[in-house]
Amino acid sequence: MAKFINKKEQVFDLKLTSYGHYLMSIGKFKPAFYSFYDDNILYDKKYAYATATENQNDINDRIKNSTEYIESMVLFRDVEDTLNNGEGASDWYNQTAITPRQQVPTKDVFKMDAPLGDALIEGNTNKAPAWKVVSLQNKNKIDSVEQTDATNNSIIPQLNITSLYFKKAMENEIGQTNISNEIRDSLNRTSTFIDGKIIVLESNDPLYYIEEVNTQLLTTNFDIEIFEVLTSSNDGTYEQLKRKYFRTKIPQIANGFMLSESPQSVPSEDLTSDDIEFYFDVLIDTEVDQDIACRASSFFNKKSYYVDLDFDCTEIEEENVYYDIYGSVTEPEVCLD
Repeated sequence: MAKFINKKEQVFDLKLTSYGHYLMSIGKFKPAFYSFYDDNILYDKKYAYATATENQNDINDRIKNSTEYIESMVLFRDVEDTLNNGEGASDWYNQTAITPRQQVPTKDVFKMDAPLGDALIEGNTNKAPAWKVVSLQNKNKIDSVEQTDATNNSIIPQLNITSLYFKKAMENEIGQTNISNEIRDSLNRTSTFIDGKIIVLESNDPLYYIEEVNTQLLTTNFDIEIFEVLTSSNDGTYEQLKRKYFRTKIPQIANGFMLSESPQSVPSEDLTSDDIEFYFDVLIDTEVDQDIACRASSFFNKKSYYVDLDFDCTEIEEENVYYDIYGSVTEPEVCLD
């Protein structure tokens, strides 16, 4: 049960959630970020149906000195439900790198949805920070947009997209081989069958430009998380999500000690079904196909819907030119006596 904060003894209130206690118990609690919220502050009394007007000079004193605040809320459901689901039990016997509780997030993870953000002071101060999401491929348009995830009772905005992949049987032209400038193009087709046909996988990769506008542009503005939908109810009112983890790079430094001279990638044979790389190749920024991104950027920029990429599209890539290392064929010179 939450109590009122004693302002004479407590300057701020800091509590761990049940998941925070769990991470600390298995030695994986490493906080790296923080955020501030003002959802418990009433800036204007008229929103509390107050009949009396309030001077602007009195608002600061009311918020800081005349208002009582309760301690932090860290649990948004009954304790009995937590124990019945087995989330209160310890996984000390589980020696795997990722425990089941880390994979399946609890229902109270995403209850804080309105942190105080940074605004771009040099820009238009009347515009709040917002998202700009652009589909750079016509085949991957955004189907619908929702403010919340009503299925899972989560207050996270949803952009619903559909990406389809097709297997297509086609004739293998005479002289055509599986050699391509792109390794993926070679892997997306089979060898020639006895009837002279091959099977080609037509990819429809989602490619999106995402920008947080009206705020400070930092080098790492986003975090990417990927979940697998395990089960869902028959009526579509509930889904169970399972978190996947990136494991492409082996940490170069651990506990202050350098393990290798250069970053190393995890071998593909060591990847498991818990790793994102087992299913997808997630490319960001300069790793994406620059030809597709530049064509889309040129189209949207003509429509005054500017797409600012991290690479220069004005540079013209030279075609691959192959040279004969032995030079041209010439007639041998005749040496006279």
